[in-house]
Amino acid sequence: MATFLVLIPPGAGSGDEKARFVRDRFSWVAFFLPFLWLAWHRAWLAAALAFAVQMLGSAISDHPVFGLAGLGICLATGLLVALEGPSMIVAGLERKGWTIDAVISAEDRATAEDIYDMETPAGETEARDGVSLPASGTATRPHAPMLGLVGFKEGR
Repeated sequence: MATFLVLIPPGAGSGDEKARFVRDRFSWVAFFLPFLWLAWHRAWLAAALAFAVQMLGSAISDHPVFGLAGLGICLATGLLVALEGPSMIVAGLERKGWTIDAVISAEDRATAEDIYDMETPAGETEARDGVSLPASGTATRPHAPMLGLVGFKEGR
């Protein structure tokens, strides 16, 4: 079972069509192609940094003595992006004012979308199987890191 965070744009209500689903998992695409994965998710500064670090690693790998260090730099960059990618996406959206509407546990994205689109009876905070919703009238807790090495502090 995968865990999906459902984020909604500022001013939108629960169940909005523009909701964004972020899957909490290790991304193989981000591991092998970190620059393209970050660019696909519009993380331009992180994409430029990953590109520069991988080019540095590639240049170092041509050196006869430090060749393995260059390969290690490239692999470490891919690993970092693959582990921290979903957290970076969520943090970027939260900086833009998006809020976490639900946390859904489902087999795939289509199932998660179906669960999210189900009607919730008024007054119930956890009416759907596998969905965690904040209690109405209470402040939501800031999002903790989903999967990764580095946490995000509130207010950053």
